[in-house]
Amino acid sequence: MKRTLILASLATVLCATSALAAHDDFNRTTLGGHWVIPTGSLFIVADQLQGATGSLGYDKKSRADTTVSATVYLPSTDLEYGAVASGDIAAGNNAFVKIQAQTGDGKFSNGAFYTGNNGGGSFFALSSEVPSPAELSVSFCGTVATMKIKSAAHTQVYTYDYGASFGAGGGLGTYGSVALDNYRSKPGGCALQEKGTVIKKGSSARDLSLSK
Repeated sequence: MKRTLILASLATVLCATSALAAHDDFNRTTLGGHWVIPTGSLFIVADQLQGATGSLGYDKKSRADTTVSATVYLPSTDLEYGAVASGDIAAGNNAFVKIQAQTGDGKFSNGAFYTGNNGGGSFFALSSEVPSPAELSVSFCGTVATMKIKSAAHTQVYTYDYGASFGAGGGLGTYGSVALDNYRSKPGGCALQEKGTVIKKGSSARDLSLSK
């Protein structure tokens, strides 16, 4: 009887843990019903997520999560970005955090702390260009978002105060032929916050994705 109770308790803990986190490696041919796409279209090609330019979708399994990450790949030297989104994406009340390639050399040159789907916020030049692939993540401590970019070069960390919180939820955005993989979301919080370069509004960098 005691062993049965222990196993039952363990199953309950595991179930609760899985309900508070989501992951998707896109190792299939169709996206499936747990992804919702409010804008554009998202689809799977060669076990990676791709989409029409300006597309945004969210994973229903991430509804309780505020930390979101994915690996972003650049298949070409064209203008491309990959974004992770956190918040109420269905209502457009979400942070939209992206890395963008716009110099034609096949590397990520810029980042942005935006809202909605590539909406207003702050667009800036990265401290150094980042090779593909790169793991992009965003986490929140109150109204402050922390962006982390990990690649074969080194790790870069940036923070930005949105002045508002967005609640829970997680998703991905695409521009151009960019591909995303290894999607992860989990509960966030201040324990995950790291010191990084503070980004403020008023950057002189020009976002070419807004002029297309």
